[in-house]
Amino acid sequence: MASRTASCRTLGRCSLALALLVVSTAGQPARSARSIVEPALAWNVSARLTEEADALMKVVNMLLLGDGPGTGACTPGAPGESINTTAQNGCPNAAIWQQLLVPNDTYTVLAVNDLGMHCGDLDTRIASILPPFQVLVAQVIRKDGSPELNPDGIELYYSAASNPDDPILSIDVFDGVMADGTTYKTNFWQAAIPGGTYDPFYPAFNPFDPTQSLTPLAGPPFNVGADTGLPVPNVEHLYIGPDGQVKSGDESLSAVLHPMPGIDSPYRLNAPTKIQEHYGDKPFFVDFPFGYVAEGVNWFEGGGIPLAAFDDRGRENAYPLVRVEARDLAGQTLSTVDTVLPISGEASCVNCHAAPDDIASVSGIASRSAQASDTLLAAQLQVALSIDDPETGLPPRVSLEYAADINILRLHDLKHGSRYVAPSPANDGTTVPDPCTIDVAQPDGSAACLTNRALVQKRPVVCQVCHYTPALDLAQLGPLTGPVGTLANGRNQLSHKSNSNVMHSHHGQFDDLFPPIPAPVQLADGHISNQQQRLDALEQNCYQCHPGSNTQCLRGAMFNGGMLCSDCHGSLAQVGADFSAGVAPDNRGAFVLDQGNFYSPGSLQPRVPWANEPGCGSCHTGDANDNLAGTTGTLVNTADSNGYIDGIRLRQAYRSMDPKATPIVPANKRFAEPEVPAGFNGFANPGAGNPQLYRVSTGHGGVMCEGCHGPTHAEWPNANPNANDNVTARQLQGHTGTLIECDTCHVTSALSDRTQDGPHGMHLVDDQRFWREDGHGHLAEQENGRPGGGTCGACHGGDHRGTVLSRAAADRSFLVEGRARTVAAGEPVGCDLCHSLDKSFAR
Repeated sequence: MASRTASCRTLGRCSLALALLVVSTAGQPARSARSIVEPALAWNVSARLTEEADALMKVVNMLLLGDGPGTGACTPGAPGESINTTAQNGCPNAAIWQQLLVPNDTYTVLAVNDLGMHCGDLDTRIASILPPFQVLVAQVIRKDGSPELNPDGIELYYSAASNPDDPILSIDVFDGVMADGTTYKTNFWQAAIPGGTYDPFYPAFNPFDPTQSLTPLAGPPFNVGADTGLPVPNVEHLYIGPDGQVKSGDESLSAVLHPMPGIDSPYRLNAPTKIQEHYGDKPFFVDFPFGYVAEGVNWFEGGGIPLAAFDDRGRENAYPLVRVEARDLAGQTLSTVDTVLPISGEASCVNCHAAPDDIASVSGIASRSAQASDTLLAAQLQVALSIDDPETGLPPRVSLEYAADINILRLHDLKHGSRYVAPSPANDGTTVPDPCTIDVAQPDGSAACLTNRALVQKRPVVCQVCHYTPALDLAQLGPLTGPVGTLANGRNQLSHKSNSNVMHSHHGQFDDLFPPIPAPVQLADGHISNQQQRLDALEQNCYQCHPGSNTQCLRGAMFNGGMLCSDCHGSLAQVGADFSAGVAPDNRGAFVLDQGNFYSPGSLQPRVPWANEPGCGSCHTGDANDNLAGTTGTLVNTADSNGYIDGIRLRQAYRSMDPKATPIVPANKRFAEPEVPAGFNGFANPGAGNPQLYRVSTGHGGVMCEGCHGPTHAEWPNANPNANDNVTARQLQGHTGTLIECDTCHVTSALSDRTQDGPHGMHLVDDQRFWREDGHGHLAEQENGRPGGGTCGACHGGDHRGTVLSRAAADRSFLVEGRARTVAAGEPVGCDLCHSLDKSFAR
């Protein structure tokens, strides 16, 4: 029967054979679908990925292994790989099938996470920082003489993947294993969703059809449950509509949920799951002065994929992989690529808000401050401990976070409760007093207290319900206030400062706890003499909240070059000084948006978090011929990490004398994000002239910038060669770093040997046609007489000796004029690599 199954031309035609094979295994030890189906796949790789096959594999898994997590004590299988297929708690006692890799021979898939980092909670019963929520963006390129981006008839799917060289495999720590041996993922589905925690971030009804209720999320139409993810509204439908005109009247509300691939059989199934959204154009807060439509993004988007911090075996792996595959409509897989969807549970407040002895006993680290605990004790309020957790058997770190969250809410109630306000029942954006009392007689507080809501009313708290953040404003409505059942649906944001303001400004007051990160002191050879001091400050500053000492979310090319968070964003105080600084219950709605263009030098307009951010062009201000290095207030990079002279790129994204750390916007856009155009199909972009955000920008041939360079905060390469971040580029082009090999997306023989139409004005890379005299020789002859050596000098320098902009991306070997030449990765390429400079200038 097995040989019969293996000979089937397609898995769809093997249904009967596989069903019989399942029956024939009855009474034998449990086996996964992979162990049955994989032999068949080995015979015919092209047949393995039809949707019928996916459904069949699901049936086989359920027949063999049962449906869902096991009951009773769990006996996990061997630790093996690190893979994240589900956000449900359960027993990892089965092998997990992974889709086979398909190389990018005729199609190339580009896929990334949009931010390069994401924080989540280990415990959500009391409070939640952010939901399990990932955004996957992807494009497909049909390789040809004339490549086509996202051709018709292509669909994209994602499933979980693993890296055999994953660095996490060398760390034998399983913090997510419960007392009975099962893996803990999250209690978001058991606490936050039934408690209505995230309901306020959705209108109570469809504004285009008020008869249709949208919340509670646990009920129809979304029925959010374990592994489903949260619904994500399609903002192109919401603000543009079918006619391509902004707010012309044909708009609609639609939303999809992108589940985990193991949703139907956790710890057993890893079903390829379709990316359901495609964006042609991406509106970005078009009703606000900084807004615009990012035109022609043309990408697939899987929003809301609910990864949890622990992998299926209970390791805290912040960088899980998904395998993204392009299929034709017949189900044939055309190409795949693996990419990281990061998720860290390290972004909690336990280091300061857990009781000092509690964090020491659970995590083995010293508390950073006893001030929060001492304040509660002075008010005769209980300091919660992890042993107070009513649920036994949870991983100790989960119970520690549970206790710290209680302490935070008690402290908030104690300090601010007397001034609490609630949305007015009149639904007019105003508030009414709603004071809270918490004292020794009422240790959980009165009904208005946050502590009471969480502990007594079982309604976990999300700070952003009151403290606005654009990151959770999925419908891009701006700050709102209104009672439950309205458009605002319980949000209370018009009377409170933003989440960014209260977090950064408040904690930035305590220099002893959060010491400022000093500016770099760089020597001529590129060495930063105070880098260790800066790294120590980073650990005590940004990494206390943004993950973190272990996660190290800032991990890409900029970190490799010695840049830290403050070099791009400024200090805690500068980040916190945003458009909400003057908002208060007695100064409702005082968000500042009318003080001009934030990016203009000298503008009084404060920043809007999530919208006004530094870009590539803030440090990459031009090329070797035309850049801002050396202009007033710029901090110039003297040399790269290999000691090669720089003097072109900046080390800081803002001018040193700028009190608000305004990102630099260069005139030379060679390496900068595109400028927001004046309009979109007759709509005047409010943010016209500003730089677009990197994460919504496209460049060469319409390819998303992140598709070649990697996501924000994790631009390729990662310094650890085995890091999961490096898997994507290595699969696509054979080495780590920015995608630079032309054959990743092109049939290079169809390109002119003299083209300069590559990304940022690039010529052919690693192509012998360009090395020949009639390739680059003609270009050099054409450009030599122009200022600075023209387009050649823009990267190779006016002296033709090479600059940091002409560094080789990988080890290269050339055969030029009958002689072998070699250049090491990272070495600047100059004309004198192959011939004399006299010959170069004589052209």
